[in-house]
Amino acid sequence: MPALLRRHPVLATADLDEARSSVGRSFCPHRLTVKSRQGALSVVHNAASVGGIGINYLRYGQDVRITPGAFESFYLVQIPLNGTARVQVGDTVVQSDRRFASLPSPTLHVDMEWSADCEQLLVHIPRDAVQSAASSEPGGSSDPVVFHPLVDMNSPAMSSWMRIVHLACDEAERETGILSSPLAASHFEQVIVAGLLAAQPNSSTQPSQSTHIAVTSRTVRCALDLIHEQPEYPWRVAELATRVGVGPRTLQAAFQRERGTTPLEELRRARLARAHADLLDAAPDGTSVTEVATRWGFFHLGRFSQFYRAEFGLSPSQTLAS
Repeated sequence: MPALLRRHPVLATADLDEARSSVGRSFCPHRLTVKSRQGALSVVHNAASVGGIGINYLRYGQDVRITPGAFESFYLVQIPLNGTARVQVGDTVVQSDRRFASLPSPTLHVDMEWSADCEQLLVHIPRDAVQSAASSEPGGSSDPVVFHPLVDMNSPAMSSWMRIVHLACDEAERETGILSSPLAASHFEQVIVAGLLAAQPNSSTQPSQSTHIAVTSRTVRCALDLIHEQPEYPWRVAELATRVGVGPRTLQAAFQRERGTTPLEELRRARLARAHADLLDAAPDGTSVTEVATRWGFFHLGRFSQFYRAEFGLSPSQTLAS
């Protein structure tokens, strides 16, 4: 996938320390570790500003773990353009991909793992801008605004908000445009902030739901942890529900509400991710697609290819040959 914001390069490096230092200056100090010794970093960071809001493209090109702690002074909407990320925000774990973005709030501890193919569009929003917009609403509170960290990118409200963000990206790539005007950029910043408050559940708009969201998220997080720790296990919904301490219907409803999916669909996606990794690592003349598919529980090769193409945009044999 071509990098976004190519007219605004900040960093291109294979050096871990340089990446940690540069990204830290742009966002906040953090720990950055490479999870595998195979391959090399290929870090690209491009960034542009719209008023006080930062629009960023970032990739690492390796499986990495990023531990910033609490952001404190900003919110960060993290939108995967490719690959996946596991983002823990406080007690909630978000399995982030092209369908589900993540949104850490400044007061919560953050710990992230990005896949080697992960590329993200990051929208950096100052805490003061969000707080000011929230407190100016009728009945607004001065309490810190906390967003639900899982962002459904397919919801109508978020789709509308993303059109605004994409407009910002497009305008940033122009040599001249409306957002080069400070006045226009300032108004555009207000639209982004107000739009996010309207589109994404948060403590300023839905305080009565905050406790329910947290409890449900722990249920889903525990089930997801089981799935991703043992994707090869023949999980049933009833067994997952028993392990996390709820009934099957409760677990199904929680997955549908939070992720728009089911536990078994998440299991299939976890297995597809493992199959994808095995195909990338395999030698084309030493491993077959059938061997990898059956290893991860896909015994109907046609369905496996269909699911795989829908998830990764290419066939298993194309991945094996790459």
